[in-house]
Amino acid sequence: MHPIHVSVCDIEFDRERNALEIVQRIFLDDLELAIRNHNSNQRIDLLDPKGTTTDELVKAYLKANFKISVNGKAEAHNYLGHEIEGDALYAYMEIEKVKKLNSIQVHSEILTSEYDDQVNLVHVEVDKEIRSMKLTGDRKIDRLEYNK
Repeated sequence: MHPIHVSVCDIEFDRERNALEIVQRIFLDDLELAIRNHNSNQRIDLLDPKGTTTDELVKAYLKANFKISVNGKAEAHNYLGHEIEGDALYAYMEIEKVKKLNSIQVHSEILTSEYDDQVNLVHVEVDKEIRSMKLTGDRKIDRLEYNK
């Protein structure tokens, strides 16, 4: 158990690839609890899932609880996979065919059903400039505008 409930999401706009590269870091024990609740199955073990894979479980959870709109249009993120490092799970996603980034809106409900004090930090990097959003159970959506 840890006293802080926070996830960190890094989004980078890669102009050469016309893509948003997304890395979502979540405490493994918190994510496992949320996925158990999401699936109404308290026996789920992310390190040893039976009858499914960790990627399938994480992908479904993120699809339901993490949404991005680019330039006013909802975009589906492609889930690429995960890594576990220490007590955190790193989920890798991308959104392709982003030629221009005028605005980005993030809707994150990650772990907000499990913890009243959950904070989901989102850092967006565009042309080496990083801007951030702080999302909570009371403020699940935020938007950044770009004039380029």
